[in-house]
Amino acid sequence: MIKLIFFLFFLFYSLNSYGYEKIHVAVASNFIEPLNLIKKEFLKNNKTSFNISTGSTAKLFAQILNKAPIDIFLSADQLTIEKIPDNKKIKVSKFTYAIGKLVIFSKTRVDNEDKFENILLKRFSNKIVIANPKFSPYGRASKQVLESLGMLSVFENKVILASNINQVSSFIYSGNVDLGVISNSDKLKLKKYELGYFKEIPQNLYTQIKQDAILLENAKQNYKAKLFFNFLKSNDAKKIIQSFGYRITN
Repeated sequence: MIKLIFFLFFLFYSLNSYGYEKIHVAVASNFIEPLNLIKKEFLKNNKTSFNISTGSTAKLFAQILNKAPIDIFLSADQLTIEKIPDNKKIKVSKFTYAIGKLVIFSKTRVDNEDKFENILLKRFSNKIVIANPKFSPYGRASKQVLESLGMLSVFENKVILASNINQVSSFIYSGNVDLGVISNSDKLKLKKYELGYFKEIPQNLYTQIKQDAILLENAKQNYKAKLFFNFLKSNDAKKIIQSFGYRITN
């Protein structure tokens, strides 16, 4: 009887340690679609389940600091992670999983031969939508573009703030706004459905958007979370990430 109890306990522990842990991932809104495909690829050879939270990087980070049960954080930048206080030992490991790009999106035609700043100047009487710089790294980069061009004062009362980068295109199609700054990954999705016109924003106008993946303290006892974290570095995952218009580090 004692041997049976010991065997059942060992079996239960083994299943929980190596087979059926749930992986808790917090992901910036711009990366939810690539993550779903990477998850699908991972599940081909791994039996587990996922609990995925998505939103702006700042809001997800606040949840982590408040001890939300998250194993992996896919941030939309690097700076947010550097704000972790020294007395909060919640970070185990990290790496840059993607590098994002900014694109101008409009409902009306954009002249691809025209300089980016001329496109803005021609339409400066209209409103422009960007992600909220307070919560979104892509929003901070969008604001930086206007600052680099000396146009922030021009658009001062004409900037509409979306809560995250994914909502910018929704604002344009649901409101009286013609111009917005979106991520290159959103551009590929919109282009697929032939929605709107695009112009890539020169990289020299904003700081490179490096997105970091962080393995958190909660994952120390979660074998599958650590396995998935490493899978994000695999060639299979990299191909998916690149297919959404992100660049990757070597």
